[in-house]
Amino acid sequence: MSFMFQCPNGHVLEGDPAHTGQQCQCPTCGILFIIPPPPAPSPSAASGWTPQFGPRENAPAPFQVGGHPGAEAPSFTSPAPAEPEPEKLYHIPCPNGHELETPADMLGQDVLCPHCNVQFRLREKDSVEYKRQRREESIRRERKLGNVWLNWAITIAVVVVLGLLILILSGTRD
Repeated sequence: MSFMFQCPNGHVLEGDPAHTGQQCQCPTCGILFIIPPPPAPSPSAASGWTPQFGPRENAPAPFQVGGHPGAEAPSFTSPAPAEPEPEKLYHIPCPNGHELETPADMLGQDVLCPHCNVQFRLREKDSVEYKRQRREESIRRERKLGNVWLNWAITIAVVVVLGLLILILSGTRD
């Protein structure tokens, strides 16, 4: 006699009570889980009515995964749909200093500043974001170069101190 049960993602499956407690893979979503025990017969079972599983909230209790009695069952929530990435905007100043916000697809076009009617070309290298990125890269390079010089200075200092110690120690033995 078979019984109906759900995988952790809510897909209705049919199984044999002899397989209770065994690991199973859902043919629909591929998730591994332990087959739950069949539901206890209720008074309504005598009348021929069988309960129907509804949405995920009505699914059976979480199953033991991996067969460890103390192990917690992982949550089986589906990932939220990814929101579309917002369009990247550049902030480019006109020759008179008015900052314009422009989408990436307008780069390379000649435009008129709405504030002063000066015509100029929208270039990424003129954008505030590009200049900020270049400045940050320059700072990183300077720090890295500073660290290299510091390491060399420490190495040279250690060699000099060791050389002096060797000279002092060799001079006291004579």
